[in-house]
Amino acid sequence: MGSYGSVAIVRAAGGLLWRPAPSGPRIALVHRPRRDDWSLPKGKLDDGESWEEAALREVEEETGCVPRLGAFAGATSYFAKKAPKLVLYWHMTLVRNGKLDAGDEIDEVAWLSPGEALERLDYEVDRRLVRRAPPGGVAPSDSPAEKGGSAPVAAERADLLRRVMSLGSRDGGTGLGPALELLDEAERTADPAGQRILLLAARRLALLSVEEPEASKRAEALREEARTLSPWRRKAIRKVLPEGEPVSGEALFVAASIRDEEEDARRPALQGPPRGWVLPVVALAATAALVSAAAVPELRTPILAGGAAGALGGAAVLVAGRRAGAGRRGR
Repeated sequence: MGSYGSVAIVRAAGGLLWRPAPSGPRIALVHRPRRDDWSLPKGKLDDGESWEEAALREVEEETGCVPRLGAFAGATSYFAKKAPKLVLYWHMTLVRNGKLDAGDEIDEVAWLSPGEALERLDYEVDRRLVRRAPPGGVAPSDSPAEKGGSAPVAAERADLLRRVMSLGSRDGGTGLGPALELLDEAERTADPAGQRILLLAARRLALLSVEEPEASKRAEALREEARTLSPWRRKAIRKVLPEGEPVSGEALFVAASIRDEEEDARRPALQGPPRGWVLPVVALAATAALVSAAAVPELRTPILAGGAAGALGGAAVLVAGRRAGAGRRGR
């Protein structure tokens, strides 16, 4: 746990289970009678269980079918009973049909076309995964990843997945889910400028989960990068990340935001962000703000007042306030 309010994250895994059909691939959706909703099959990890093992087990339990694990499909994050929840999904193919025996958890399984699934699913986080899925869950040979055009995104995804996979049941994981979602969006754009905006945003969100000793190393790197920035940004980063003091994920997030603003400031005044990428960034920044609010109670008021921008300002005030408080206690 971090010293700045990191909270345990609920870990779950699931799958997009596909089967072929004469009219095109079908995907399995499950109906939960207690909530009267349609969703993708998923469930919490058991103690000592890997993400992949949990995904296969949950899909089999909730559909009655035996699946085969395929490519990683993406991540979603949201709040469940006042706790942040991170769900990793894999594409899966049907190996063998079986009999549904999920008790009162699942009462129906529907095999639908992707278009039909988008209409029936009750949650946008699930619909987003289906929209992003290649036909039948199999990546086409001309995808950006196959072309080698998204090496920075792939490298960042590998690092994030390494961190996610190593999360213990009581570890904090603030920001990792939204960061993975941003990388999913980045991987699907051929626009280098838009991809970089999304990549930088993902890196900032992932900083919210960093703890010691990695936090101090990241802080040192940011202070070094600040030497190349304009004087006021250099000074601001050093104030947020003073040498010799404890470092929080929130402080790293604020410092990285200040650093990344330098690139935006250097753009021509009339050149805005690439078209089509404003809403994804804003939406996922808002998600990160909500996750931060759960992890850090002091951020709830500025977030409610100003959304993602309020989170940034509130985090700066919080970092300064905690530092001042620590100084008073040390006197």
